[in-house]
Amino acid sequence: MMRSLATAATLALIAGTACAQGVHEPYTDENCGVTTTYEAAPERAVTLSSNATELMLALGLEDHMAGTSYMAGMQISPDYEAAYNEIPILSPLVATTEQLIDAEADFVYAGYPDGFSESRHTRDQLHDLDMKTRLNTEGCNLGRFGFDELYEEIRSVAGIFGVPERGEALIEEMQAEVTGVEAALEGVESIPVFIYNGGEDAPRAVLGNTMLSHVVERAGGENILGDENNRYGSTSWEQLVAEAPEFIVVFYSGTESGQVVDDPSNNIGQARVDVLMSQPIIAGVPAVENENFITISSVIGQPGPSSVTALQELARAFHPEAFE
Repeated sequence: MMRSLATAATLALIAGTACAQGVHEPYTDENCGVTTTYEAAPERAVTLSSNATELMLALGLEDHMAGTSYMAGMQISPDYEAAYNEIPILSPLVATTEQLIDAEADFVYAGYPDGFSESRHTRDQLHDLDMKTRLNTEGCNLGRFGFDELYEEIRSVAGIFGVPERGEALIEEMQAEVTGVEAALEGVESIPVFIYNGGEDAPRAVLGNTMLSHVVERAGGENILGDENNRYGSTSWEQLVAEAPEFIVVFYSGTESGQVVDDPSNNIGQARVDVLMSQPIIAGVPAVENENFITISSVIGQPGPSSVTALQELARAFHPEAFE
């Protein structure tokens, strides 16, 4: 998503006004069963995933950030690169409890559940250390998640930091981009799509309760496993033969088996395409036969401001004729 100069100027004006006023109304955040009241905006926030980082930066909150983590081998979206480079990177993986303490974090924001776990630190454990927390609500797995839910996520984070005007400006910008894609796709027929998340013996799949599944559908596709009421799961090669997807979206992150991978676009994304091409059983599936693959990284595939970028890329891949 390329921010227009007008929108950027508007956000800068809003940011300046907010700073000049220095006012933060008490805000109560209801999030995944955790209720938190903010009397003031956090001053030393740390993000535990790329989509959380991008959402904070899209709201112009870099001055409230003490660190980022879990970019792994991925690159931040170009719109946020300059601001991102001014913030300490605590870890290429999820920041540890010790790193959060050293950063004097007062707010910890995870874009998906990996950030909070018994093996790392739970939200309760961080609360005991006087760190408030938030989890992007897709990670709560409460059901379908799409742009409407993402807009509410933006409103919540903007409310926590006392900048609701910035939240509405960002939402308005994203809505305009989504409307533009939908206008181009008017009248097209959806195509069946499989969202592949790795695996050789049994393919792993992205299911219906994810932003990526929603984006596929808004882009003129139909997730063949979109009726599955979960975020991730497994299927079989035989099911791909039966469903005959016309396109395969290859989803990848910057880690394998918990380790950072160099050049994940090739060493994970393209490697997963190679796995698909090497499976004789699916050689006749239209997506494989026609080599209709598109790789989508976790930076744009997880719910955040770059979900609009994923929508644009997928729509152009599925229906190039609509954008000629």
